[in-house]
Amino acid sequence: MSHVAPRFATTGYVAASVAYFGLPGLPQILEEVPVETVGKALDALAARADVDPNRIAVFGISKGGELALLAASTYPQIRAVVADVPSPFAWQSIAQGPETSAHSSWTVGGKPVPFVPYASAMGAGFVQAFTEHKPLDLRVGYDASMKENAAAIAPAMFHLENVRGPILLIAADDDRIWNSVAQSELAMSYLKAHNHPYNDAYLHFAGAGHIFLFATLQRPLTQAPLGATTLLLGGSKEANVRSAAQAWPRIFTFLSSALANPRS
Repeated sequence: MSHVAPRFATTGYVAASVAYFGLPGLPQILEEVPVETVGKALDALAARADVDPNRIAVFGISKGGELALLAASTYPQIRAVVADVPSPFAWQSIAQGPETSAHSSWTVGGKPVPFVPYASAMGAGFVQAFTEHKPLDLRVGYDASMKENAAAIAPAMFHLENVRGPILLIAADDDRIWNSVAQSELAMSYLKAHNHPYNDAYLHFAGAGHIFLFATLQRPLTQAPLGATTLLLGGSKEANVRSAAQAWPRIFTFLSSALANPRS
């Protein structure tokens, strides 16, 4: 989402969008993507004369939110995190075919990060959507995966206790991609259990869908085309637009406070 950095830049932040797959020189699919991609971007930002290296934050949405939490758990120079509809643990790569073995979405130091694998319902949902031309509801597959592979969640959790600054988690109550509410609540429980010494915060928005933060009246983002089918995102036009209008000021207030006087 290359339009995200300009939104932050217009409020006075030095902002950069970090590509991590699908472009030349990067993994072409979202599979075993190295967290070091973010580390290199952090080094580049810190080297700029207009950047205070002690006041660097990361923002991510969906899989990007998953990566943002992993990166902040890895790199102590990240002093604040805004994770929108994220996962606090690693999921299986989303690039698997029916005949391939499961792989992690991420690597650290060249080693795959432990992950939660998909249940059979995930593949079945794709087959049904594309053969019967029905909308694809990924939430069904993710819910089944969290239930059937619950024992894999704890080993796949990121070490959020290592994040050296506050975390803002944002969830959507009508998320049709995955259960961002449950996943954000898992993150908050983990942070409290590990005595994370920062002002972490959690917001969830009633009736909002997975991409609500970027919804407008002209582009409500309740669904998206996906080849021969449609990907359900969730929410209603009214709820998505209303929630976006409420969320953005909270994000900027959080960042202003988190980066005003970061702790060592």
